[in-house]
Amino acid sequence: MSEMAIAIGNVKGGVGKTTLSIILTELALFRGKKVLAIDLDPQRNFSDGLLYLGNYFKNTLRVKKNLDSERDAKAPEDLVILDCPPSMSDRVREAMSFADMVLVPIRPDVFSIVNLNIIYKTVNLDKNNQKAKNQFPIVKLGFDNSKIARHVEELLYDCEYPIIGDLPLLKHIPYNIARGNIWSVGLTAAQREYYNAILRKIENAVQVIKDTGKFEEAWGNESVEENYYYEEDEAVESEYGSEAKASSEKQKFPENRFLGK
Repeated sequence: MSEMAIAIGNVKGGVGKTTLSIILTELALFRGKKVLAIDLDPQRNFSDGLLYLGNYFKNTLRVKKNLDSERDAKAPEDLVILDCPPSMSDRVREAMSFADMVLVPIRPDVFSIVNLNIIYKTVNLDKNNQKAKNQFPIVKLGFDNSKIARHVEELLYDCEYPIIGDLPLLKHIPYNIARGNIWSVGLTAAQREYYNAILRKIENAVQVIKDTGKFEEAWGNESVEENYYYEEDEAVESEYGSEAKASSEKQKFPENRFLGK
């Protein structure tokens, strides 16, 4: 039986759902985990992005396109990753019910968040598998110091959505995935650590839920946010531009201020 199931979803397309799904899958595989990747999006970009990994992880990666809740709940893999299409269809609702944690990636534009309430209205998806709000954490991607990004942040905070991460938008990542490379090729350890930190936070939160049954305590008192760039800030700005640097600077404040409520 799997240790954890993570669904990645948002009713808005183009916010980084598939990219995040691929990164989490690769992180787990390189840590020696067995992964079941379920691609629920008809575009099949998740499956395509993982094709080349089959040559390296023949015994530890399994990819399929449909969720069978009863059978997949007993899957021998350590981790199940579900990449959801931009909708709240029955199959997406089933995936969210099945998952221990549902990550909601957003970009710094109003269209990324305008329908978030639809997701949070389905928190209690069915009486046999109810979810708490803290099991639907938001992952911010590519936020900078622009007026629209600050406006979106204010809206998120006003609605008290749970937020666990602020990932810089690095051009190497989509390029690597499109080229069939490992997602992290060309990135420094400091840049990779953003994703490692989020995966560790999710693992810890799921374990807390399983051990205590207390969803509201899943994230503890510590923030997922740390300034991982430290002495490498100048190199980041030089290689990736001011957008990545600005995003890193916004890591100073604690992002999980609404988690635990």
